[in-house]
Amino acid sequence: MPSEVSPPYYIVGLPDEPIEASEAKMKFERLADELCKVYPFIEEIRAVVKSKKASGDHARYDVSVEVYMPRERHSFTESGYNVAKVFDLMGPKMKRLLSSKQSRVTRSHGDSPRKEAD
Repeated sequence: MPSEVSPPYYIVGLPDEPIEASEAKMKFERLADELCKVYPFIEEIRAVVKSKKASGDHARYDVSVEVYMPRERHSFTESGYNVAKVFDLMGPKMKRLLSSKQSRVTRSHGDSPRKEAD
């Protein structure tokens, strides 16, 4: 049985509230796993959460996610008042943009018509 090696993914700056932090971490890990299944060439996924307390108890979170691939890097940003919902909003956006920017090498898994013609 071959073991699947998933690329490393990191999340930095989670809120201090344990329930909100664990929910956000779970959503990010699920999103990272889905992306790695669809795009096997991903080397690393990194998320940075920054919080801003403007007024009262509500904190606004700015989340930036970077996806590192062998030849390119994709950056995504989103903001909101709930970190878990921000990751929910980011998921479809990330999948759509990654699929539209997928390189020819990634699509063909390294195979090229030129290589076959030689």
